[in-house]
Amino acid sequence: MSAIQSPTSVRARAHAIAVAIYARVSTANQVGGRFDSCESQAAVCRDFIAKHAGDGWFEVACFSDPAYSGGSLNRPGIRALMRQIEAGEIKVVVIFKLERVLRSTSEWAPFRAFLKAHGCQLVSVTEDISEATPSGRLKNNIVMSVNEYERDNTAEKIRIKLNEQAKRGFWTGGQVPFGYVYDEALQGLSPHLTEAATLRRIFEMAAKLTSLTEIANTLNDEGLRTRARIFKKRDGTKKNVGEKRFRSDIIRRLITRPLYAGRVRMNGKEFPGLHAALVTDDLWERANAGIRPAIQPAARRFRNRDKHFHLLKGVAHCGCCGRAMIPNASGKLDPDGKPYRYYTCGYAHKERSDAHCPVRHVSATALETAVVGFLGACSQHPDVLAATTASARERRQTDRVPLRVRLSEVEKGLTSITEQLRNCAKALVLGNVAALDEVLREQAGALQTEKQRLLVEREQVRLELAASEEGDIDTQRVGTALEKFGELLPTLSPNEQRDLVMLFVERVEVRPSAKPAPKAGSCLRLLELRLKLRVGRLIEGMSEQLVIEERTALAASVAPGRPLILTLNVALAPVSGAQKPVTLLTPFRCELGFTRRAPAPKPELPPVLHPIHRARAWQRRLDAERGLNRIKLAAEEGLAAGSITHHMKLLELAEPIQAHLLNITSAEEARRFGLNRMKALAELPLDEQVRRFAALSATVAAS
Repeated sequence: MSAIQSPTSVRARAHAIAVAIYARVSTANQVGGRFDSCESQAAVCRDFIAKHAGDGWFEVACFSDPAYSGGSLNRPGIRALMRQIEAGEIKVVVIFKLERVLRSTSEWAPFRAFLKAHGCQLVSVTEDISEATPSGRLKNNIVMSVNEYERDNTAEKIRIKLNEQAKRGFWTGGQVPFGYVYDEALQGLSPHLTEAATLRRIFEMAAKLTSLTEIANTLNDEGLRTRARIFKKRDGTKKNVGEKRFRSDIIRRLITRPLYAGRVRMNGKEFPGLHAALVTDDLWERANAGIRPAIQPAARRFRNRDKHFHLLKGVAHCGCCGRAMIPNASGKLDPDGKPYRYYTCGYAHKERSDAHCPVRHVSATALETAVVGFLGACSQHPDVLAATTASARERRQTDRVPLRVRLSEVEKGLTSITEQLRNCAKALVLGNVAALDEVLREQAGALQTEKQRLLVEREQVRLELAASEEGDIDTQRVGTALEKFGELLPTLSPNEQRDLVMLFVERVEVRPSAKPAPKAGSCLRLLELRLKLRVGRLIEGMSEQLVIEERTALAASVAPGRPLILTLNVALAPVSGAQKPVTLLTPFRCELGFTRRAPAPKPELPPVLHPIHRARAWQRRLDAERGLNRIKLAAEEGLAAGSITHHMKLLELAEPIQAHLLNITSAEEARRFGLNRMKALAELPLDEQVRRFAALSATVAAS
């Protein structure tokens, strides 16, 4: 059987023939009421089917692929059609032209074999594509080759046109970028009045090493959104895919786009554009250098490994060994039923008993209580804040000279690298030595990387120098921020607490206190804690009533600023008469943490009742409820019927014996006068029951 049956063989069949229509257009512009749309193709095919109604043709389905390329069969419409053919529900497929089905010679042969395997005929309204003869099959192969050539040739012409447009500085089309509008008169881009200003702010903030997330949050807080963009779907419907909140990935794409610096990019090359630049080359380069380090993926944080939650994980360090304190938990449980938590020096954790670390293990609860409690209580002691901020001011003043020297060195390095890049560009343009072109390009790439590093370092030094020169540490603002911190932290979830602490607590160093050691046998442990705080982020966050939703790790390019260092001595066990787990010794004395709770008294166990109580209760129900028997009662109680009978035997005991059993409340006495023993006693005469029970009671009393 041939792949495509001839029309003559179809007419010879007297029964009805199921026919399907298939249509396709390549671009979204053709979707709609045009003459070459899918709808127009389907209308022509229906007229053709109507002419063959006498041959038994009738339409069962119409499949279409609007705005899909014919380069492959990976299209929803053709796939649905092939499933119907495979199910045997379609015997003829009517198309407008063969090119509407495919424009690929590599997929034409498998598709033709598929039609042959399922006895389906392919008919074109405008072409003779019968394959009943070898010449017909040859002609179809030639037509398919021509269709593929037209597709490839059209794509090549479009690529050449776009390249030539880019070389001449013309915008190559697509969605109008944020910050611009399309000017019909100029046939190009012109700045948008409001969006252009927003875009310049984005570049300026990035050049100052502001994190992308912070830039996005700033814009979103001001109510700014991305541009409204109407997207035309393949079925012709429209959808607004814009007016979204800014995200870090959106900000990154905007900053890395050379279009805003007045350049057009095509195939990895950049050309001077005819449109107006929204930012200068220097600002564009500084902004891209500022976000470049963040391109490297951040180290994965295995937070879920911290099973018992340690607030200072990643912040606490051993001041003697310089290692991070590793969170762990012991197998013993505290009075609340939770494992005791500790911070262990990394050196001691690795070397075990061979490590000579004076810190080794520190109670996690005590250390966290000391740090958080001190920060909250520090706001109530302005003298301490005044002394520490005065020390921080003095340190910042001594750091200005080295910062200025470093800034001068970076400026000289940038000037030298800029001159070298200019020389490399001249050599490449002149092209005197073609063999050195590759070497010059590699050198230029290395110089560009070094230039970006120096740009970031220059901005870091500038920010740090500006903070030391004009940013004064206000004692009152620091105290207010610490007070709000103490109020806000308990209201957050555990993960949010850690995020907030890590936002401005840079480091907590733990070392033994220089004060005299406590007396032998005392459980008191004295430690010295050194806290390094990012004061700027503390004041900023608390002044805005900051509530952390998600902590974003600061990029390595962000200048850390000068930390405020606070030193304190604590006792991690209560002193005589204290009721709280941590006592702050210096710079001021106070007790921190929650008051220790006295152990709760053990609940009294309910009195043990003898089985005779159940027997009497069951007897009362049997007497009061009509229709209730021992079998039904056993089913309600979930017991065997024999168990009910054994209990009822106790009611046959003498009255003095029953009175004694009813007064039993201890488990031991109920065991000695158990059910089986009393049941056997109930089978005796009353006199014998009283005698034997008296003897049993005497034996129990003697033991």
